[in-house]
Amino acid sequence: MSQMESAVARPSPANFYPSPPTSPQPVKRTEKAAPRSSFSKKSEPTLDFGSVVSPESRGNCATPVTSSESTPSESTPSESTPPESTPSESITSDSTPFESTPSDSTENRASKDEESEAEQLIQWKEALAISNGKCGAIRKSDRETCSNPMPAEKTQEMDDIIKLLCKPCNSSLQIETHLDSLAQLAHCQYHDHPPFREARISNWLKVLPGGPRPPSLQRRLLLILGPAPVKCTSITKDGNHCRNNIAQARKSDAQKTVRKMIEMAMGSIEQESSLTHLAEVWQHYTLCHAHLKYSFKTQDDWVKRLKEFRMACQSEMNSRLEEEKLKAKEATAANDKADEVILASPPPTPRSRLVHKSPRTFWDGVYETSQFKILGKYEVIDKSLFTVAMVAREQLNTEDDKSKNEINDGFVYLYQVSGNDSLVKIGFTTGQVARRLEGWKKDCHREPAQLYPALDAVCKAVPHAHRVERLVHAELMEHRVRVYCEPCEKQHIEWFKVSVKHAVAVIEKWSLWIQRRPYEKRETRQSVKWSLKAEEAKCLADIAGHSEIPERTGESLASKAE
Repeated sequence: MSQMESAVARPSPANFYPSPPTSPQPVKRTEKAAPRSSFSKKSEPTLDFGSVVSPESRGNCATPVTSSESTPSESTPSESTPPESTPSESITSDSTPFESTPSDSTENRASKDEESEAEQLIQWKEALAISNGKCGAIRKSDRETCSNPMPAEKTQEMDDIIKLLCKPCNSSLQIETHLDSLAQLAHCQYHDHPPFREARISNWLKVLPGGPRPPSLQRRLLLILGPAPVKCTSITKDGNHCRNNIAQARKSDAQKTVRKMIEMAMGSIEQESSLTHLAEVWQHYTLCHAHLKYSFKTQDDWVKRLKEFRMACQSEMNSRLEEEKLKAKEATAANDKADEVILASPPPTPRSRLVHKSPRTFWDGVYETSQFKILGKYEVIDKSLFTVAMVAREQLNTEDDKSKNEINDGFVYLYQVSGNDSLVKIGFTTGQVARRLEGWKKDCHREPAQLYPALDAVCKAVPHAHRVERLVHAELMEHRVRVYCEPCEKQHIEWFKVSVKHAVAVIEKWSLWIQRRPYEKRETRQSVKWSLKAEEAKCLADIAGHSEIPERTGESLASKAE
């Protein structure tokens, strides 16, 4: 065999990249070529000339190692070699500097979520008319919106409640609960109790973003009957509507009857009386004192509303009982092999066994024992004007109005009511303490327990009783709270969250101090003025800071008086 034939017969190295004849290049063996059948026309690489490959990313491409970079024209793949990966194929999200990393995209999404949430808050605040930072409650006096500013420290709490309202899965009752909390935060201290909040909630339910919301079952039933009547619901002999007011205690009993009917409809309490009987009880407690003595005829409007309300309650009761029967039937079918069958709920009391007390005595002797709704601390515009020193140095008020006059003698009293053992009421009266407490009992429909003066003590009136009360209130200002009393539908501000022992000690201290006659009378032709004596003003700081028990307080003050 000739040298030429041996050269032709010698197998050429596979997968070698040819070098130009003028500049010999080192060669590199690549991986074994894949079978040709694994490549198709669709998988042929295409060059993306718009892509830019950085020097750092070029190392990731499957290019041969040469002394000088090869161009696509210099290395054309043959049929026996696999196609080289193109720049467009080798570029990934990790190696491209122009694409965002996962952390960047997460930050962008978080930023967009924050912007969307902020826009949603603005939308809801504008819809609820609270974006101007004003109270916005409707005043009773002129039916105008209150312009008192909202407390700035409550802004974050309001935003949190609005975020809860934005959730699409809220039930009607949850929405009303959130709106009630929002109204209490948004309204000023003069309008943050339930009557004003309820009126605001009714307006808000109509203007919520996304359309009006349906009322809850409880609100729907209350809307049927409407607000509690203020005037007597009877008709006079001449056929006109009675214009007498309903006593506050009777009005409270009528409201309790309505709540009882709603609770029965919702299944919250056991059925003790029929709805028909409770409707008769409501009619009785919406009469004035004059129409309680003889048979009466209720006004047609109230008869219609009461009948509709009773039927709606009965319908809810029937549907609930049907659901309970169905559940009990399913439970029985599932446990038919068991020895005992457990009902979903106890069966309702048969109507023949229901106790029907006379409407006239249904609520007799039953006083309110529910907890006060604490609205917050008693807030004043300038607390420096209500310190002990400022109150003590003021001239005594000489107005004829007994509730303001500070010259008259009287008694400072303290009492508690059932269901609110942590709170005490401190007030004053120029009359008998027992008579004053009887008035509170009638107005608030709560039975007071007198704690000071003691019932068996021989009471002696103290001079300047109203000034003593004001000094006690000033010293206990940090413990003062505003409470809402549901029976009288008013808020009270003379309640304190303090122990009885501490409250009695403060009352005793200032009662003993006032007996020293620290104020002197100065008469002129124009007026009479009572001013604090100079020597008393000097030792006022020591007395104001005194915090020992009443017995020692008395000894200490007595020694100073000597």
